[in-house]
Amino acid sequence: MPIDIKRPVFLSGENPGMTLYKSDTDYPVAIISYWHVIDSPHGIGNALVLWLDEIAVSESARTLSGIFTDNLSLARTLMQTLTRYFPEFSDVSVDALAYYEAHCEHVFNDSGQYRVTCKSGQNKIVVEWRDLLDRRSISWSGFPAGNQSFDLQNVICPCGSGTLIINDFVVNGTVKTGTRTDGHPSSTAFLAFAESWVGPINAPSDNGSEVS
Repeated sequence: MPIDIKRPVFLSGENPGMTLYKSDTDYPVAIISYWHVIDSPHGIGNALVLWLDEIAVSESARTLSGIFTDNLSLARTLMQTLTRYFPEFSDVSVDALAYYEAHCEHVFNDSGQYRVTCKSGQNKIVVEWRDLLDRRSISWSGFPAGNQSFDLQNVICPCGSGTLIINDFVVNGTVKTGTRTDGHPSSTAFLAFAESWVGPINAPSDNGSEVS
């Protein structure tokens, strides 16, 4: 059986995301991408990327747009190389987001709830994904990231609901769900497990046949 070997491996881990909208509109009030990197030549750690609409959220919460991380170097690499090119961030200014040192952790329980908690100074940010709707394996060859591209593989689990809580303030926004053309559910809140990024795919790599 032939085995397809790819290099270089940029990272592996988890990368759930969520976009919350003003009720009954296409107006985003919060966009979230959480990175839990378990292996990478660039380091390991966590990064919560949070964009908040300045009009839709309260004055006490809107200043907390930013990137919250326990590994600043890794977080900058993730933002500059991948996250800034994600479709959900295409219409917002993520390059202006500030970086904050934070303690980030997450739990995933038997009921399908994935909860991320980031504490930075006196601030606490909690993101919850709930109600798993589906599980599907994704393979995306040549994911575009500026002037380079990557091969992406993961398991995507769209969720029926999600919540963003900032210092006990619940951000007023809703997850959008729908149905794909193949009849399976879609959502603007999703979990992403067993995620691996290989590339840049035009970078020199070892084409050896060993398996490790």
